[in-house]
Amino acid sequence: MDNQSQSVIMLLYQRMVNDDGWQNKQASSSSNAGSSADLVKALLDYYRSANAAKCRNFLQSVCMLCEDIPMHLEARLMSVACSEYEQIWSFSTASANYVLEGRNLLLSRWKRLTDRLVKAVELDRVWVNFRNFRPMFSPQLEPDGDYGFSESKVTMETFLRGCKGKVTFLVGQAGSGKTLLMSCLGQQWANASYLLVFLEFRQLNQLSRSLSLSELLFQHYLPSNRGTIVDCLLSNPEKSCWVLDGYDEFLWKIKKHRMPRDVLNLEEPLPVADLISGLLTRQLLPGSTVVVTCRARDIVDFYNLSDKVGELLEWDQNEIKEYVHHFFGVEGKSYFEATKLLLSSQHLLAMSSLPALCNICCICLKHLLLKDRNAIPSTLTQVYLTAVAAFLSRLPDQGGFTLYYTSFKSDFANFLSCQVELRCHDGTLVNAYSFIHLTVQEFLAALRIMTSHKVSDAQLKKRFSLKTRWTTKSDQKTPFTDSLYLYVCGLASPNCTQVLVEVARASGVKGVQNWVQKRQDLVLRLLRPLCHSNTLTGPKLLQLCNCIQESQDYELAQQALRARPTLELRNFRLVPNDIDALAFVVNSAADQAVGLDFGACSMEPECLDALSRCQCIHFLSFHSRKYNDKFAEKLSCILPGFPNLRKLEFSGASLTAAGAKSLASGLQKCCNITEINLSDNNLQDDGFGHVVELFTKLPNLSSVKLGRNNSSLQALNCIVEKMGSCLNILQVYAE
Repeated sequence: MDNQSQSVIMLLYQRMVNDDGWQNKQASSSSNAGSSADLVKALLDYYRSANAAKCRNFLQSVCMLCEDIPMHLEARLMSVACSEYEQIWSFSTASANYVLEGRNLLLSRWKRLTDRLVKAVELDRVWVNFRNFRPMFSPQLEPDGDYGFSESKVTMETFLRGCKGKVTFLVGQAGSGKTLLMSCLGQQWANASYLLVFLEFRQLNQLSRSLSLSELLFQHYLPSNRGTIVDCLLSNPEKSCWVLDGYDEFLWKIKKHRMPRDVLNLEEPLPVADLISGLLTRQLLPGSTVVVTCRARDIVDFYNLSDKVGELLEWDQNEIKEYVHHFFGVEGKSYFEATKLLLSSQHLLAMSSLPALCNICCICLKHLLLKDRNAIPSTLTQVYLTAVAAFLSRLPDQGGFTLYYTSFKSDFANFLSCQVELRCHDGTLVNAYSFIHLTVQEFLAALRIMTSHKVSDAQLKKRFSLKTRWTTKSDQKTPFTDSLYLYVCGLASPNCTQVLVEVARASGVKGVQNWVQKRQDLVLRLLRPLCHSNTLTGPKLLQLCNCIQESQDYELAQQALRARPTLELRNFRLVPNDIDALAFVVNSAADQAVGLDFGACSMEPECLDALSRCQCIHFLSFHSRKYNDKFAEKLSCILPGFPNLRKLEFSGASLTAAGAKSLASGLQKCCNITEINLSDNNLQDDGFGHVVELFTKLPNLSSVKLGRNNSSLQALNCIVEKMGSCLNILQVYAE
């Protein structure tokens, strides 16, 4: 209790003093206990010998009064405090049974998931980018903007503190672990006295008719005594928590403008989307806790509805190595060989920053260690194909990819899917299969599109479109299109031709070799107009780069660069995979001058590691207050790796003299650089000194911009003197 305030400890102490037994026997001897340490000692002395009921009451008080208790500790305390089903809120026997049944469901769900886990989930080791969700402009006007600022990196456990009674959103990429983390949350809260309801949007898709919230609970979640629970929910809504997982898979959009302003009746039938809107707008069970997971581009649907928004951060290299270690185990040399293979492939390493893809990469590596270590996949699509090949290698030889169509209901289901329980309309539970991740389903759909004669060219064209990361009223999100186009592009690569031929032959395509090649050519033709367009917004441009990388077509990359020699990216978050795709396109430039211009894009240090592979960069620009001395220090480490760099801009940033010193140390090895722009920072005189030292070390340097840096006249005199002895310096701007 060292971190608790004096007032909290005093409240706990007063509750103990109010106990008659303590008051009669020892109150007088403890009346002088004044310091926090003395009060805590008195509490421990008393409860060491107190009966079980008093101890449980004390633990409940601790959980309600104390702040910043670690979640795993709070769950264990509440579990002990609520033993023998002594609930915090007044449950009848039927209500207590309902909570117990819900608890068993959550624990059963968690057990199914943990049977396949490689390593334990620890919420205090999962990192979240905590954002104040205040859109800087109307989402209807700027679909590609950044919807978060005032970011801070915290653990998942810290982020979830204080979410009681609020609407909290956890966003993340496909495969970042949102569903797993919510299941872990459910497992921990199952041991507390909350009524926690875990609903998946993909299961809510099955509910096409209007129904009430109580029907949703008792027909599709748990059968129980409806009247009793409804009464408890109405009188104690703050004791319930609703976890709504996977909004990106929901078939309907949330339309809060359709909801009435008055509080709704739990028994009033509504479309399921309106029920969810009611929970989010507090028109159903105001005061309840609501946690929603979704992709980053979906957050626009919840404009002004969220109290807290957090974005799951990607794994760094240490976390990737740890996962590979757990996957392969400590026995033998497989771990070391797998780690060596992973680190030798920058693309695999970038992919592995997402937990789900890291798992698939490990499956791929395990197969390669047994088969062909030289056949390292160069794209995400090829990784999935290798994973499917790893599955097929376990089966008897019955015609290669023919088994793709015949064995799904048995072994394939176990390999790429997991068993789940669905509740029917009559309340009974049935077993069903769900893909381990939506991206797997999208990959298999792309494989069918590229190998089935039942899918016409017109249908392929209709499904092939790049979606912005953000949606507007004029560009409504359609389900099942996040990565489909990406895999279609990947399967258009010549490296996938032979696999497609085998699958197409198994599905009965005639003239299979020519048919497959024509379909691949069609996909490349669909990409060309996008390459020639110079009006693509940043997110669409990045998606185009990902498509080109998956296709492995250098000609397409060169066409894209001819239309826009400088790739401009503004106001959205970048991950290592994004930079890896940019590197593929940039490095296809040959002798063409190519630039990368980053404006207010958030990126982790691992992104700069990926950026170091952009060997053909001539122009590199960073401008935003997000870019500080720490960022400059990391950037300075990779600058010597850009042999063609001619111009560097680090303007409008948060650079001080320390950051200027770091950049100068990296730039002095960039012998071909001609222009440096460090204007609108806070270099002051010391920072000017570090830059001036470069004048004699960079023979091709001709232009330096240092304006608006809080410098003195003495610094300007120093620059003038240095220019007198460096004839290569033609222009210096330092107003």
